[in-house]
Amino acid sequence: MNCLELLKKARECELSVQAELEHIERLHRIMRTSGKSQRYAQQIAEKLARLEAELNAEIDRAVDVKREALCVLSILDGNERTVLYRYYILGEDWNMIADKMFFSERRVYYYRKSALDKINKKYDQRSNLWIQQQELRN
Repeated sequence: MNCLELLKKARECELSVQAELEHIERLHRIMRTSGKSQRYAQQIAEKLARLEAELNAEIDRAVDVKREALCVLSILDGNERTVLYRYYILGEDWNMIADKMFFSERRVYYYRKSALDKINKKYDQRSNLWIQQQELRN
């Protein structure tokens, strides 16, 4: 898996966890406001228990993927790192990032492109170095 795929996977995991959390919160609200029978509340409680177990497993996967993605982002600093961190790790969209950082969207895209170019260059150099070392050993 290359660096960009890893970052995309981290974002996907974050968005999935956010969606699961929203769903569970809705079910909690339904259960609290439900004026229906005890049996109905019991069914919702059972469903909540299943969903919370699934959410815990999803969070564990997300933490592992995000840990790897943070290693990739560690080569960056400043606004480039912040832009990619907010998008891939926190799951924010480009417009929200621009608003929070007080930049135009165009500026955010500039930082994104610059950061991804640096990541690609750094990891391409590492893979080329590894290939050269292997050739020297043979």
